[in-house]
Amino acid sequence: MQVGLIHDYAQGECPGGADATLKRLCDTASKQVELHWLHINNYLQWNYLDKFILCSTRSIPNVQLEYLLEGKKYVKIHFDYHYVSPKIVRDAKLLIYMSPKQKLDMIGSLQPNFHVMPSLVDPDLFYPGDKPGSCYLWVGNYSRQKGIRNLFEWAEENQIHIDCYGYGTPRTYLEQSQYCHVKVPVPYEDMPALYRKYDAFVHLPKGPEAGSRVFIEAVLSGLRITTNEFEGDTSFEKHYSARQWKQRLQRAPERFWQAAIKALQR
Repeated sequence: MQVGLIHDYAQGECPGGADATLKRLCDTASKQVELHWLHINNYLQWNYLDKFILCSTRSIPNVQLEYLLEGKKYVKIHFDYHYVSPKIVRDAKLLIYMSPKQKLDMIGSLQPNFHVMPSLVDPDLFYPGDKPGSCYLWVGNYSRQKGIRNLFEWAEENQIHIDCYGYGTPRTYLEQSQYCHVKVPVPYEDMPALYRKYDAFVHLPKGPEAGSRVFIEAVLSGLRITTNEFEGDTSFEKHYSARQWKQRLQRAPERFWQAAIKALQR
């Protein structure tokens, strides 16, 4: 089965969580599937395919997307709360949500064709290390949505030092903070070792967040977690259990492909 994977970015172009999850999906793809990574700059190739996995598509207007998908079969992955037209949602053979909370927030409990899939972290890479004491860590994108201001205010209020490893441009108030310490980002392959150096993790998104790779990675690494009600992964059962997450993540890619293939064959 040939399947087009439609995404805003070319493969490997963006370091975000959605792209890391898609890489994991590609690496674990069923032998029944031949994947073609497509984006806005090569959408003419869509004409040669009739089955798709629709990922982040902010760069493609909904009207254009509706036209390009007319008569096609597709699975839609909701990586975030970004608006997608009702027609695209209605015509999808399967809707993928990153957490139970996101699914309930977006469509309630009555949608029959859905599957919940957490951010696909490799559970074998992350495990607890020797904790040096009360050391706090933050990892992510230096953006308002990721809660940079919340992080700053929490650190100042609690007078807790936090090492910050992010990509993008740090806010001035963060760089000038006496408690938030902006560090040089590390490559993703070095992240497991980085987590093992810390004792606690802070993640305080500004608004609803479908799910968070860094939350899951921190739990797997045995860190104490400080988060808020916007973090979608807390809606999973036993969301602070590293053992539960490892079991869930080991099954997740296979379960996704089983559900996606079944939907695309209907």
